Amino acid sequence: MKSKNIITVLVALFFFSFNTLFAQINLKIKGKVTGDTKGFNKIYVYSHQSQDSAEISSNGEYQMLIKSDFPDIRYIYLQYDVKTKGVYSPFPLFIEKSGILNLDFELGKDLFSAQINGPARSVAYFNYSKAKKSATDKIGEEITVKFGEDALKEGATNYDKAIDYYYKRQTQLNDSLFTKYFDPNGSDAPFMLLGVVSSLSLPQLESYFSKLSPPIKETKAAKQVDEKINSKKRSSIGSTVANFVLPDTTGNDFSFNKLKGKYVLIDFWASWCGPCRISFPRLRSVYQQLKGQNFEIINISIDAKLDDWKKAVKEENNPWPQLHDKTNLSKSAFFVSGIPTAYLIDPDGKIVFSSVGSDENGGGPMEEKLESVFGVKLTK
Repeated sequence: MKSKNIITVLVALFFFSFNTLFAQINLKIKGKVTGDTKGFNKIYVYSHQSQDSAEISSNGEYQMLIKSDFPDIRYIYLQYDVKTKGVYSPFPLFIEKSGILNLDFELGKDLFSAQINGPARSVAYFNYSKAKKSATDKIGEEITVKFGEDALKEGATNYDKAIDYYYKRQTQLNDSLFTKYFDPNGSDAPFMLLGVVSSLSLPQLESYFSKLSPPIKETKAAKQVDEKINSKKRSSIGSTVANFVLPDTTGNDFSFNKLKGKYVLIDFWASWCGPCRISFPRLRSVYQQLKGQNFEIINISIDAKLDDWKKAVKEENNPWPQLHDKTNLSKSAFFVSGIPTAYLIDPDGKIVFSSVGSDENGGGPMEEKLESVFGVKLTK
């Protein structure tokens, strides 16, 4: 009986600590801003769901209260930077738990030069983000020295070599930073994984995810990581695409099985995605050149607003099926971390190639794959 009681107590303590760890968060962010704001005295903290702001007083002090139902990432930036530089670079702020977070800024300097003090994991995530930015900047400098200043611009002579170098160094960077900052018991750990999910290999992702403690694995962010791992598995090269049915612009259902026996290029996009739409004229040219070659294209939009999608479809007038991702296919069946993302499916329904991004001038990796598959040279 005694051992039974001990187990009952331990289980109760586990769930008590779990619920306490992720109770509603009320975090006061305050600090001092040095320098002349020139009247641009707002500080903004935002996420996809909310935006908070505070005014910097005449003596440079500010404070705001951030509320959240669970640990989350918010982004912070200064009105001063927007108005005086014309651009701004918000940095991620990890909201860990209730309390006080002190954040001091100096106007005119990089926001990562801020001084921070507060909840342990908020501070740790700030330091991780700062180190990551510094290392990424260093990689950019290395690429400039090795391949030229414009090497990372699509169409540049050394673009392919520069991109390859970038991703290899990014993998080294992630390994190095995770060794130092990744804490499997830290509530920021899943957010670290979400931030690099595109640049980590599937084995790396699975390895880091497996190290997360049981309470952390139950968090919303960890479940998002798990979802992305599964979508990476389902959309890896060689995987078979299960049939899906999505609506077209008239509301009629379109079945993927309709195209069985053909090579199909599935292109994920959105009306608000500039690079997606800039790529369409080139994609239309490729489509015409491969006409009659057992080839089809499908556009799948991830637009939230149907009217925006339908308007863009009408403006682009692409001569292939236009579907709306109402079932969240881009997350459940494919791994779409950014748009445009394209997948090439063979006549047996297997994924043979995928690519992220586009080249409006042609000649990108997907086009090279199409040339190889169909034995043609696509003209520009």
